[in-house]
Amino acid sequence: MRSKHCITLWLTFSSCAALILPAPRRPIRTRHHAAPPLEFVKAVGAHLPLADDAQTTYVHRDPDVLILRNFIKKEDCDGLLAAGRAASLEKSPVEYAGWTEDAAELLQTWASGPAAWIALAAVLISVNIFGVEDRIQLAETGLGVYVVNLGLAAVAIFGFLDQRKEKLQALRTSKSVALRGSTPAQGEVACYERLLELLPSITPESCEALTLIKYDPGDALAPHYDANRAADAEDVARGGQTLATLLVYLNDVDDGGRTRFNKLGITVAPRKGDACLFFPADASGQFDERLEHEGEAPGAEKWIGRIWVHARPIIGETGCPPGTLEALRNR
Repeated sequence: MRSKHCITLWLTFSSCAALILPAPRRPIRTRHHAAPPLEFVKAVGAHLPLADDAQTTYVHRDPDVLILRNFIKKEDCDGLLAAGRAASLEKSPVEYAGWTEDAAELLQTWASGPAAWIALAAVLISVNIFGVEDRIQLAETGLGVYVVNLGLAAVAIFGFLDQRKEKLQALRTSKSVALRGSTPAQGEVACYERLLELLPSITPESCEALTLIKYDPGDALAPHYDANRAADAEDVARGGQTLATLLVYLNDVDDGGRTRFNKLGITVAPRKGDACLFFPADASGQFDERLEHEGEAPGAEKWIGRIWVHARPIIGETGCPPGTLEALRNR
C-alpha cells in the first residue's frame, strides 16, 4: 500500500512539472487578440436593422462601419464632458471574455492526453515493477492518478487564466465612468434617442449605461473585440451578446486618437458631435472576427461616450439607469 502511495505521489509530482499550458486561442473582450486571417472568417448574417439617415456615412461595407455626422449637438457634448470631469473616474476595466471556453478547452486537452497517459503509466508500473495483479486495485490506481491529475490541472489552468486577465488589464490605460445617476446628464438622453432612431428593433432596456471614457495623451486601447464567443454563458446578466457598439466623440482631437479597424484597413478620426457605429456580432449573435478594433493614443486629451447594445434586456446595474429609462419612455 505504501508503494502504491509513493507511485501516486511521484506521478502527481511529474504531472505538475510537465504541465505546460498553451495561450488561449479565443479572442478576448475588453472585452483582446490574435484572430484567424480573414480568409478563415466564417460568414456572418445581417446585423441589426438600420434606419435610413441622411447624416450616415459608410466608411466600410460588409462589415458595416458607419460615421454618424452631428450625432448630438455641441452643447450636449459639453454637458457630457462636464459630467465626466465632475465624476470620479477609475481605470477602465477589461473583461476576459471567453475564459469559460478557454478553461474547458485546456482541461479537455489535458484530460484526453497527459492525464490519461500518466494514469496508464501508473497501471503499467504497478503491474511490471510491483507485481500488482488485482484488477480492482489496478483500476483504483489508474483512476486515482487520473483524478488527481485533473484536479491539479484545473487549479493550474484557473491560476493561468487569472494571470492572463491581469495582463489584459495593462492593455488599456484610459479612465472611465458609467453614468448611473438618478437624473440624466445633459446629452445623455439625446444619445439614446438617436441610437433608438437608428436601430428601430432595439429597446432602451437592452442598452448599457452610457460610459464616458477619457484618454490622456499617450493612453491607448490595444486591439480587441466587443463581442464574446461565450456570451451565452458569461454575459447572461448583461443581456447576452453585444450586437452593436456606439462611440460618440465628445471633443475634437487633431493629433491621433483615431479608432482603427485593423482587419478592415480603416480609421475613424474623433470629431466633436460625431459618432461611430458598428456591429461586433450579427443579429443572431454570431461573433464577427472582422470587427477587431483599437483606440490609438491621442496627442491631447480625448473623450468618448460608449453604449453597448445587447441581444436581450439587461439585468442589473450595467443597464440604462432608471432615470434615463423614464425620460426615454416619456419622450
